[in-house]
Amino acid sequence: MLAQIDLSHANLSLFEESEATVLALLGKYGARLEERLRSTDGQAELHLLYFPDAASLAAFRGDPERASVQGVWARSGAASTLTEVTRLA
Repeated sequence: MLAQIDLSHANLSLFEESEATVLALLGKYGARLEERLRSTDGQAELHLLYFPDAASLAAFRGDPERASVQGVWARSGAASTLTEVTRLA
């Protein structure tokens, strides 16, 4: 999965607070953060995430601890899209 995060209007402290909680949950679902990149101007971030299957992604997205920080995420002003991707040779 590729998470593309728009930080152009974000409060980075709130964004990083919510991300720390959310990213720490990945292992619980057999998932992992493969790559985390931020643009040099600080306006965008990309996360390349591995999930073993659709069920683990769904369980992660429904995690109560993840839900508990959604208010912080919303207040951060960050916006994201999630795209299913595949590795090319």
